[in-house]
Amino acid sequence: MSSISYNLRRATLGLLCATALGAWANGTPFFFPQGRSDGNNPNALVYAGNIKDTQGRYVDDVQILVIAQDLGMTIPVKNDRPGHYRTPDVHGWIENLGGKVNPEKIRIDIRKRGYVLARPVAIPRRTSGVHSVDILLKPTAPQ
Repeated sequence: MSSISYNLRRATLGLLCATALGAWANGTPFFFPQGRSDGNNPNALVYAGNIKDTQGRYVDDVQILVIAQDLGMTIPVKNDRPGHYRTPDVHGWIENLGGKVNPEKIRIDIRKRGYVLARPVAIPRRTSGVHSVDILLKPTAPQ
């Protein structure tokens, strides 16, 4: 292997690593609250559950919106696998904004083309823990 080929490969690898690192630094992990984003904190408040339609089929590619109505804050969440989602630590997000967690003011909505909520999502009245919250969607009429 010639030294020119070796140096070219090293330069290409260095450029690739620098580009990937820059993209990661400006990505989603940068915007998560420090120290609480993983949901392992004892005060963490995490919602997870299934996303199904009225026929019982799992729905994929759904954007879940966790809305703290009293603070005007919306936490967008993408489902992690078909028919399932898990939020980041909602308690951590709210505390990092200086607010207090009020489960009565938390609402979950969805964005998915061709679907709407079949019924309002029932939010547990707890301020910490991992809670199972299933979402039921119904298809909208074609236009």
